Amino acid sequence: MTKKVFFRKGKIIIRALVLGFIVAARIFNFWDINEYLDLHPILSGIYTVVIYLFAIDFIKNLILFFYRTSKKIPAPFRDNFILGIQNVFVLLYTLGLLLLVLVVANIQIANFVFSVSIVAAALAIISKEYLNDIIGSMLMTFSNEIEIGDKVKIGENKGIIQNMSLTKTSILTDDDDLIYFPNNKLYNTEILNYTKRAIKKTSISFEIPIGKVSDFEELESMLASSLRGYAEKIQKDSFYLRIVEIKKDFISFKFQYILNTPDHELEREIRRKIILQIFHLVNKSN
Repeated sequence: MTKKVFFRKGKIIIRALVLGFIVAARIFNFWDINEYLDLHPILSGIYTVVIYLFAIDFIKNLILFFYRTSKKIPAPFRDNFILGIQNVFVLLYTLGLLLLVLVVANIQIANFVFSVSIVAAALAIISKEYLNDIIGSMLMTFSNEIEIGDKVKIGENKGIIQNMSLTKTSILTDDDDLIYFPNNKLYNTEILNYTKRAIKKTSISFEIPIGKVSDFEELESMLASSLRGYAEKIQKDSFYLRIVEIKKDFISFKFQYILNTPDHELEREIRRKIILQIFHLVNKSN
């Protein structure tokens, strides 16, 4: 057992002991606590909410501990199930804090619900997008369509998924820009997931002015030769150059290859090398 696992297990045991103590104090009336709380309704309500918060915190950590142990996922790495559980419990924590506020303010829950129902229509309109984002987050995190670390294309943006929170999902593009997408819009958007493809083909798009390239096969051979240093990491004979579009002033190309093992950092390194090679080719032609 590693130190990190032992530490996490210790924290769960401490949480269990604390939760067990505060529940037992109420059940077995330690130090006549029930009589005292009966005389102070607000404190009694706070005590109940505290039990609720401790209970959901213990359950969350227990679920994640056994899941990480069985799947051998060390902290702080997360997969979709872990993200989904964390998002669910964020909602439960929020509910507990709301109850705590009501108790401290000495507001009866029944009266509160009745009061809220009067403005329910307005609240529904205001919070519609937020609720849709939360629902979208739940649907995505408990599926395996996209996961943290996947390379995806969303609209015109291509990058690696960095995080999936309750309301937004962020991706890191090839230009190191961090872009956030509302989960509701993302859930209803067509997403191209390169990581989930059976063949892990990597593509590099570029444009060259017409007249700068006289031999298509020579260009393909030059690009493939520039990657000889990566021969052990790229599948043999997987290089492929194709013309995407021919316009008045330039030709759009797409250079493709297949890595033996997906590696985002290696893809970035190869992309940079190819772009530099194209840059030198164009300048040499001048």
